[in-house]
Amino acid sequence: MGYQTDFIGYLQIEPPLGRREISFINRISGSLFLQESGGPLRVADEDDDVLRELLARAPRGWSNWAVCPQGCCLSYDGGDKANHMVPWLKFLMATFLVPGAAAEGIRGITCDHVVTGMVVGSRRDTRELFSITVRDNAVKIELLWPGNPTWSDYPRLAYQIEIDKVRDWVAEQTARTGRQNRSQPTTNRWPAE
Repeated sequence: MGYQTDFIGYLQIEPPLGRREISFINRISGSLFLQESGGPLRVADEDDDVLRELLARAPRGWSNWAVCPQGCCLSYDGGDKANHMVPWLKFLMATFLVPGAAAEGIRGITCDHVVTGMVVGSRRDTRELFSITVRDNAVKIELLWPGNPTWSDYPRLAYQIEIDKVRDWVAEQTARTGRQNRSQPTTNRWPAE
């Protein structure tokens, strides 16, 4: 079954990522090979082969990290069951971002970035709060509040209800259009009250 964790915050990337770096990271956000084309089908390209090779040692689950359109920050993609954020962050850094990363030498991937910032997670089952802090590419996890296992039977909190409304709206839009385009910002298309 699993549990849901909600996140807030971002990790700054200096220098900002280039187009191909953004594409690679966002293509694996939420699902393997996120669709970027305008239709339901697309032809496999050179990047698919590169990604398959780089993802051979990926952590379990899927990445819930997404890069902003400007390439300057990494944040939670809003996806469901984001329970592997730390292993995926470490994988993305070791594969695409930091000096000596696995993708070093691949056209359009510079591997010269410094990641710094904080993301705070709140588990819905226990309401545990924790932070994922990165300073100069060093990742640290800290428990902020231990939570309580008996709280899993409590009703959702107000912010969780609002997040679920948006998540349901995105699912409805995806079902209606046949795809979800995460490369475009959606903040100006929130559901009406």
